[in-house]
Amino acid sequence: MNKKTAIYLSCSLGLFAIVFCVALMVGRYPMALSDFFKCIFSSDSAYNTQRSIILNLRLPRTLMACFVGIGLSVSGLLYQEIFHNKLTSPDLLGVSSGASVGAAIAILLGLSSVFISVFAFVMGVATIMITMIVARLFKNNNSSVTLILAGIIVGGFMSAMLSLVKYFADPTTTLASITYWLMGSFQNAKMSEVYIMFPVILASCISLLLMSWRINIIALGREEAQTKGLNYKAYRISIIAIATLLTALSVAFCGTISWIGLVVPHIVRLIVGRDTRKTIPLCMTFGAIFMILVDIFSRTFTDAEIPLSAITGLFGTIIFVIILIYRRKEVYYDNN
Repeated sequence: MNKKTAIYLSCSLGLFAIVFCVALMVGRYPMALSDFFKCIFSSDSAYNTQRSIILNLRLPRTLMACFVGIGLSVSGLLYQEIFHNKLTSPDLLGVSSGASVGAAIAILLGLSSVFISVFAFVMGVATIMITMIVARLFKNNNSSVTLILAGIIVGGFMSAMLSLVKYFADPTTTLASITYWLMGSFQNAKMSEVYIMFPVILASCISLLLMSWRINIIALGREEAQTKGLNYKAYRISIIAIATLLTALSVAFCGTISWIGLVVPHIVRLIVGRDTRKTIPLCMTFGAIFMILVDIFSRTFTDAEIPLSAITGLFGTIIFVIILIYRRKEVYYDNN
């Protein structure tokens, strides 16, 4: 890691710490900075109410936002590198659509939030397996384009299944619950869910960091990987599997969240280039910061929480347009 990347990583870690603390302080029950530190570092019973709000409500959802931001940003980066398509997002292979169907079925059956997450995760993983099977039906089943087309086909089918489930839902109660879940929220985040996400996110990120230089080579294509003595197919499947696991787990616990897996990798590449040894750690910090900020906006601006996808869509489109304008100017100056 060069000096420039180290500076950006250090600054992003410092900003992450600040944003994380702010997320614990702000909300419908605001806290002064002095009260916040007294809650954390003292055992004064006068601050039991504030301490309870932080530990039982804000800490779980802030940690969940952190992990989801990391998961979606890193998976978006992996998909974009492996499929050589900078417009690829984590829901490319139909994972989000499949998870949405699973969650909608669980809500339709009146199951608890635990089973909603389980159904969503299982259907998300099942969808990627179906996508792989469909891709094998094509003659050129080793092509990245083939896998993308298979993902579009399966994702379209899952979207149709979701519409069918919504048709059978009670329009006064169940349909509203399905629609709200699909827009994403950390409102029901629990520490038990954080305990599930943490080891998966940690193990996935450590694995990716350890093989980051191999991801660079795999992204160059089969011939380059074989020249370097790497098993192209095995590594490619492993990378896609990790990205899918991160996406499915994120969607299972908080619903469908758009744009973050598309925008954050572009911002990071704009700063440090395409080397995944640099982009993966920065995607982790930038993704966590972005998602925590979105959660803060979601629960502070109105009495009722704004769905996460509405905020990520708003900020995501604006940021993406700025990136495109910057890229256009960069190309113009390079050509002149």
